[in-house]
This record gives sequence, structure tokens and C-alpha cells, in this order.
Amino acid sequence: MVGKILIIIGVLILILIAVAFFSIKSVQNTPPPKLVANFVNLDKIEKISKYRSCQGHVVVPQSGLESRRNMKHYFDVKKEFIGNDTVEIYAPYEGYISAISSDPGKGLEGEIWISPVQIIGMLPPIGMWNFSVEHINVKQGLKVGDKVRAGDLLGYAALTDYPDSFDIVYGKLSIPPKNIDGWTSPFSDLDSVFNHMSDEAFDPYQKKGITSKESLIMSKEARDQNPCKYSEGIFLNGMDHPEDLIILP
Repeated sequence: MVGKILIIIGVLILILIAVAFFSIKSVQNTPPPKLVANFVNLDKIEKISKYRSCQGHVVVPQSGLESRRNMKHYFDVKKEFIGNDTVEIYAPYEGYISAISSDPGKGLEGEIWISPVQIIGMLPPIGMWNFSVEHINVKQGLKVGDKVRAGDLLGYAALTDYPDSFDIVYGKLSIPPKNIDGWTSPFSDLDSVFNHMSDEAFDPYQKKGITSKESLIMSKEARDQNPCKYSEGIFLNGMDHPEDLIILP
């Protein structure tokens, strides 16, 4: 009797593993989501770091094809908007909350990931393009699996002292994370959010004097020819690269 129960349990476990495997494989074929709504009011933003900047710290995929660069965007907030619940963050497209993390006890602000399709159960969005905001106070009541529409409030930038910023990531998660130059990289791939933004969503940037999406992105070839260095421990030498920043009026 015990043997039959163990066999049944084993079969169920194998079925669950198979379902998880094929679910992950199917979502990996989901096209990269297009941003059709603005995720922040640009009137509250002072400057934006370019993709592949030398600002902050190393953010690269696990492949090792790129190194010593930051492949996300920092959005620095104007001084008058530093504080709690002052800079709203919105969903840029219709999708589902695929991950939320925060640890107030350790002084860590929240992070939220938006997947373009529903993830089965509590499976992480491995191998699928997602939009993510880091350093955010996630709106109370939001949880993994919730559906959001373009323009829905996700929370507020977690801001303390000036200067301060939140981070925008467009990437694919990978398991397990990998330590690269002292920083944890959970990414199998990364891209600039501006490569996936609709013309309508980019219009406010143009009104701020940013003429093209390409002006917010440094190519791999250009960064390889002008590599970042370390200036302060494991932090990049951002002060030596003022061209990495777009200043808004």
C-alpha cells in the first residue's frame, strides 16, 4: 500500500515538473512587450542615464559578452520631489505582476516586475522579457499574479536624500543569479526600455528636447572603445563620464 502511494506521489511530482518545464518554454516565445504608456511624469525627473553608462555599478547579462557597464537606466528625481509618495510609477503596458520583492527590515526598497502574459502558478518569468522598476514603494495590496493595465499605478519611487533615483530595467531573468564584479546579476539578457517604446509613449521625451530614442542608448561598440573603469571600490567612474547623462529642463 505504501509503495503504491509513493509511486502515485512520484508520478504527480513528475507531472508538475513537466508542466512547469513546458510552461516556461512556452512563455519564452512571448514577443517582447511594447511600452505604450509613460511610467513616470517627466516633469519630476532631472536627468536620465544612458543605456551602457558608467554610472552606478555593473549591470550586465550573465553571458559575459558585455562587462563594466550599466545596462539599465537611472531616473534622477528633481530636488523638490524628494520624499515619500511624490513620484508616481505606472504600468507601461497591460500585463501581470510576475515578481515583487522588498525587505524593509534590511532597509531595502521594493522592486516590481511586469510580465506581458500570465505565468502559471507562482513560476518566475524565466527567459521572458519583462519591465521592472527598482527602488520603489510598491502600492499596497498589489501581489504576484495581479493584472495591471497600461497607466495603472504601481507605486512610488523610494526617495530619501537628494540626489536620488529609481531604476528602470528591461530584461530576462535567469536562475541561479551570478556574481559579477561584486554585484548579483539575475539577468540572462538586457535591453534598453527605449528600444521597445511606442512613438506615442516617447512623445513626452521629445517635448523635453530628447530628439531620438537612440540618443538615450550607447552602442556596445562605442562602450567597448571607451570602457568604464572603477573609481570607488566596485562602483563605476560615473563622474568621468558626464556624457552618460541626459539633463532634462
